Amino acid sequence: MDIVLWIIVIALFVLSIAGIFLPVLPDTILLWGGFLLYHFFIADPGAGLPASFWWGMAVLSVLLYGADLLTNMFFVKKYGGSKWSSMAAVIGIILGIFLFPPFGMLIMPFVLVVLVELLIQKQSLEKAIRAGFGSLIGFLGSAVVKVVLQVAMIIWFFIAK
Repeated sequence: MDIVLWIIVIALFVLSIAGIFLPVLPDTILLWGGFLLYHFFIADPGAGLPASFWWGMAVLSVLLYGADLLTNMFFVKKYGGSKWSSMAAVIGIILGIFLFPPFGMLIMPFVLVVLVELLIQKQSLEKAIRAGFGSLIGFLGSAVVKVVLQVAMIIWFFIAK
């Protein structure tokens, strides 16, 4: 029975990494599913994962959720976008996840940033597209950050178990 449970844990970890690129998969929840499955069904009673592991996972999970938002805001500003464009990028990520999965996370921030720069900030089309491009770079940057964080979480899990 343990073998089947371990296969499920590994599958949850693999799916969590796939969730970075397929936003319909809840990456962090899948990771936690693997941790909890191990803790409650595989580990010897009373010998599960230590409290320091759970606290560390909580902090890293918050970072995972913030990675998309913060890197997108950073790169929009870096590519010449305004404060309003940074906020539009965040709104675009949130709307894109729900309205147009799985590609909405790429398209919506770009479109909203370009519109804000053109219509509200009165920037040239070239500057608006450059700021929108920053939102695309931000998404790719956040994907890299999320892969690194999730791999670190998985490695920590195997060390802590």
